[in-house]
Amino acid sequence: MKRRFPTALVFVVVAVVFAFVSLLACGAAERPDGGQGLLPVGAPAPDVFAADQHGAIQRLSDQRGRAVVVYFYPKDGTPGCTEEACAFRDAWDRFKQANVQVFGVSADTRESHEAFSTEHRLPFPILVDTDRTWATAFGVPMRLGTMARVTFLIDPDGKIAKVYPDVDPGVHADDVLKDAAQLTGAALPAAPAAGSASAAPAGADGAAPAGAAPGAAGAVPSGAAPGAAVPVATGAMLPPAAPAPTPAKR
Repeated sequence: MKRRFPTALVFVVVAVVFAFVSLLACGAAERPDGGQGLLPVGAPAPDVFAADQHGAIQRLSDQRGRAVVVYFYPKDGTPGCTEEACAFRDAWDRFKQANVQVFGVSADTRESHEAFSTEHRLPFPILVDTDRTWATAFGVPMRLGTMARVTFLIDPDGKIAKVYPDVDPGVHADDVLKDAAQLTGAALPAAPAAGSASAAPAGADGAAPAGAAPGAAGAVPSGAAPGAAVPVATGAMLPPAAPAPTPAKR
């Protein structure tokens, strides 16, 4: 037994070293284009596609002519990933104003994405990459079975403009928006003032502000079906004013 113990110990050490080396190797996996590691600045973005949380197919090459943000994140519902997704959600109107599309990508299932998106009212597509097609094409490493938190900014011509390998989930959306607005030539949209209606996250209901008059913009007409589009009264004639009371005769 005393002779066999060292041999067994050697096997254990070798196995641990092999596993550690394998884990490190995942950080520099070979991409389909033959390169290794994260897709570099200046490289053409891969022409990949995937289903989003609603089952719609999203193809990256269909976004030519606008800047695109592709952010990879580890897992739905975790604190950092939720914070990052909600930061993009809260800035979504400003991304649209700057003509920038946002895609979130992780290895979670469509059902997981759908629940995550519904819970946090995410207005942008989050893509299903269970087979790691997007992660492999962009050179994103896997860490303990989940994708690393990496973001790519793609210019309107379909080339990688910037890579963010280590991000702060809370402020990352604002940082990316500044860089993306420069690519599109759009003025950086101002953040909505605290407490303003535009500060509400996308997906919030369009109820009229408290005290708004019936028929005001955003108010639902009487008898309209729930969720129906509300017509905007443009150039509508105002109802005639009530006649002034006739002065009493003296």
